[in-house]
Amino acid sequence: MSIEVPIVYILAGIVTLLAAVVASFFLLKKKQTGDTILLLGVSDAGKTALYTLIRFGKKALTVTSMKENEGSVTLGNKTFGLVDMPGHERIRYRYSEFLPVARGIVFVVDSTTISRQIRSVAEYLYNVLASLEAQNRKLPVLIACNKADMITALPKDKIQTLLEAEINRLRGTRTAAVEQQNSEGDDQEGFLGYEGEAFKFEHLESIVDFEVCSVQKEEIDSVTGWIESL
Repeated sequence: MSIEVPIVYILAGIVTLLAAVVASFFLLKKKQTGDTILLLGVSDAGKTALYTLIRFGKKALTVTSMKENEGSVTLGNKTFGLVDMPGHERIRYRYSEFLPVARGIVFVVDSTTISRQIRSVAEYLYNVLASLEAQNRKLPVLIACNKADMITALPKDKIQTLLEAEINRLRGTRTAAVEQQNSEGDDQEGFLGYEGEAFKFEHLESIVDFEVCSVQKEEIDSVTGWIESL
C-alpha cells in the first residue's frame, strides 16, 4: 500500500535542506576567510589581561592558565573572534591549531623584562613567523610592547632591534634543520628573511608592526586600532 506524503511536508524538507546548505557555505567561507585574532606571547607578558580589557572593557586579576580563553569582540563595525593562548612553554604551541582561521596575530611582550627573556621570546616568535601556514597566508603580526608606562620599559625601537638580532642568531642554528626537513619532504618551517643578510622584520612578506601599550593604564588604543584595521 502506498502512502502519499503531503506536499507541504516535502516543501518543508526542501527548505530545511537548502537552509542547511546555505549555513554550511557561509560557515565554511567564514573559516576560510578567517576572523580570529590570536593573542600570543610568553607567560606574564599580559596577554590574558589584554584579552579581558579588549573583550569586556575592564581590567581583572589574572592567573597563569593552561587552557586558551575564547570569545568575540566588536570593534567599530567589525566582529572578531579573540583567542588568548596560554604562554606556558609546554602548551603555547597549540596556537598552530588556530592559524587556519586567523585574521591576524598580536604577539605581546613585556617591555620591562624583554632583555632578560629575549631568548625565549624570540624562539616563540620565530616559530610563529616561520610556520608555513602563517607564511603562506601572509598573516599580519603586531608586536604589542606592554607595560610601556613603567620606568624600566624599553622603547619599541630597542625591542625591535633586540628581537631582530636574536632571531638572526636563531636562524643560523636552525637553517640546517630546515634543510633536513626539505630533503625529507617534511616542510614544516620556512626560512625567515633574505639569505646572506642579517634578519630584519621588513624582509618578511607578512607585515610586522610594533606598538606600545599599557594594560595597567588601560592604554590599548594602538592594539584595538590595529585589529580594527584588518
